[in-house]
Amino acid sequence: MTAIACLKIFVGEELVFADAETMAGVVAKVASAYLETHWTWPRRYGLVAPFSFVLADPRATSLDAEELCRMSRELQHKLFGDQGAGEVTLLMLEGDQAEVMRFAGTPAMALKTLLDGLDKGGFAGRVCKITPDGAVSLTPPDGPTAGAPPAEELAALSPAAGDIDDFLQVDAPRTGWWGIYYLPKERFVGGGVGWGAEIDGAPAIDLVEAVERDQACLDAALVAADSGPSGYLFVPFCFSALIKPSLQRAYEPALQKLPRALRPRLAANIYDVPREPSYGAISKVRSLLTDRFSLLDLHVSDPGFRIESLQAGAVNSVTLVLSGEDERQRAAAITRFLRDSAIYRTKRVWQGIAGVKSLRELDLCRRLKAPFLSGPIVAPISSRFTGEAACPSLNLPYRHTA
Repeated sequence: MTAIACLKIFVGEELVFADAETMAGVVAKVASAYLETHWTWPRRYGLVAPFSFVLADPRATSLDAEELCRMSRELQHKLFGDQGAGEVTLLMLEGDQAEVMRFAGTPAMALKTLLDGLDKGGFAGRVCKITPDGAVSLTPPDGPTAGAPPAEELAALSPAAGDIDDFLQVDAPRTGWWGIYYLPKERFVGGGVGWGAEIDGAPAIDLVEAVERDQACLDAALVAADSGPSGYLFVPFCFSALIKPSLQRAYEPALQKLPRALRPRLAANIYDVPREPSYGAISKVRSLLTDRFSLLDLHVSDPGFRIESLQAGAVNSVTLVLSGEDERQRAAAITRFLRDSAIYRTKRVWQGIAGVKSLRELDLCRRLKAPFLSGPIVAPISSRFTGEAACPSLNLPYRHTA
């Protein structure tokens, strides 16, 4: 009888003093300090993803959501103070190990409908929403929030046989997949593989590390090609590494592993691309990749990317990767990028928007007729390649079912 749950921690969007990565570290530190003091043996806990803890109790059949209100209050106080404008909300899913770990790996934005109590059975298990003011059961609606057995009986029970540490030794996936959606035909044409939580664009990291991560993603794509469904496989490559001779050579052994027969399905997502890449740099990238990849997609962060300086047909697509939390700035970036659609057509280059995370952004992309889309509001990150699938745009975000 072991109760196991994933606890997701959400903080208010008003927070402006730290970026998401820094905030994840602060939340992990405060929450870990609380759990170390209050979630004591024989109970166990572990941080399995940013803002995500797994909790387990070998004596219980159900965890007590009411008990975790205190943790929510402590996080609220530590992060925002007594008069702070920010909010802290915990979302707890209790179920079997597979469902708990799937929940742990789901991006926060993809859980928005669940947090709002509007989810229609996306996860199997008991779901409770926990705030400093109390706990409510979302699944089942108006269900119990107390633990079983009750707290006063729990302390007298001995742990169940077995080592529940196994629950907490599940490695977070090193790679993950996001769906690539073609809006004109309302279908997914394939998926892109990325490193851990850094899907849809890589941060500024050491170039040697970038090559290692890209090679791991390429290995994941090979596995998906052998055992997964049909559809394009988009594999990341760091632009700055591709044009550096010593690092370019580091890619070659991994590229040699790619069967030539797989080329029609392979697409290269080239990230870290400057606003105006030189003709020589693009030529280097093409010479290295076009023998093994049928499509080249440049991932850019500047909506004013200088498409004018690119030779017609030099690449197949350019994708704007959205960043930041300011909704107006993100919407302005989408509008600015898609404003040049006529020039892109002249250059025979498709446009795409990556990192779309809200219905408002999705609606804007629809109105401006962005051909290709990806992001948590399009399809949550998955541990496996889900391939091609028809899906009306009104049914997004898409959730794959086996």
